[in-house]
Amino acid sequence: MAYGTDPRERYSYGEVSDDERREFLKALGVIAGGTIAGATLHDLRAEVSSGTASGLAEMGQGIRDGLTGSLDATLLSNQLGALTASFEQLPELEAMGVPEAGSEAYQALTEPAWAINEHLADVGFFASAEQTLPAFTPEHIETTTRQLLHLDALPATLAEVGFAEQEQAALVTNIVNAREQLSWWMPAEAYPPAEAVDDGVVHDYVAPLHQRAAEGSLLWIDGLDHFLWTNEVLVTSEMIDRGLWDIKSMLGGYYLMGSAARDLAEGSIADEHLSTLISGSSAIMIIGQEFLLDDVIRITDDKRAPTGVTSQ
Repeated sequence: MAYGTDPRERYSYGEVSDDERREFLKALGVIAGGTIAGATLHDLRAEVSSGTASGLAEMGQGIRDGLTGSLDATLLSNQLGALTASFEQLPELEAMGVPEAGSEAYQALTEPAWAINEHLADVGFFASAEQTLPAFTPEHIETTTRQLLHLDALPATLAEVGFAEQEQAALVTNIVNAREQLSWWMPAEAYPPAEAVDDGVVHDYVAPLHQRAAEGSLLWIDGLDHFLWTNEVLVTSEMIDRGLWDIKSMLGGYYLMGSAARDLAEGSIADEHLSTLISGSSAIMIIGQEFLLDDVIRITDDKRAPTGVTSQ
C-alpha cells in the first residue's frame, strides 16, 4: 500500500460512499465486488481479511513493560463514563451554531479526556507507545487497519458513544483513505534536531507521537468557542456540520485509546489488541485534526459565508 495523493477526495463524513469504499479496498489490494453505498464494518469485514498480526503482540507487551507507573482502572473508567456525556452534547452544538462570547461549550467536551490524558502521561503510557510502536508507514497503517476492522469489540465500544454502524465504518476507512496526513506525523526522534537544520526541533520539548495526537485533538476542540465566535461572519452551517464530524471522530479516537488503557489496567486486553487500538485511535485523532483545519480553521474565499449571512 502506498501513500495517497489527495485525501479530501476520499474522506468520509460519517457515511462511506461506494467510491470511498472502493478506494479503501483498492489501497488494501482488494478488488471490490458489487455496489454498496453506506458500507458498515460488517460489509468491510466480508471483503477484507485480517491479515497477519506480525509483531503486534510483541509491541503490546513492550508497551506494558515500558510503563513507569500503574494505571488506575477506577479513574479511567469514571472519566470514560463522563466522556460519553460529551458525545451527547454534539447535537446541541449543531443546533447552537456559532457560540456566544465567553461560551465554553466546546471546551466542556474535553474535560474528562484531559483527566485521562494527564494520568496516561504520568504513568509513561505515551512515551512507552512511541518507543514501541512504529511510525505510520504504509505497512503499519495497513496492518493496523486490517486488525482494527476485525476487532470483535470495536463496534460495541464505538456504539457506547453513539457511533452508528455507518459512522463506525467511516472511522476505519478514513485511516486508509486519508493516510497521506498520517505520513506527516513522526516519532519525536525522527525530526531533525535544531542544531542541524534551521527548522529542526529540540527533542526534549517534543511530546511523544501518540500524545501529540491526543492532546492536539483536545486543544483544537478547546479553541473552537473563541475561534467560531470571532469569525462568526465567515462561518457557515456546512463548516460547523463538517467540523462536528471531525470533533466526533477525535473524541471517538480518544474514547478508544482510553478504553484500551482501562482494559490494560484491568488486565482484560490482549497484547495485539492493545497495540492495534493505540495505533488506530491515534490515527483517527490525527486525521480528525487535519480535517478540522481544512473544514473549519482555514477559511478560504470559496468556503466563507456570503456577506451579511451567518450560520445562526
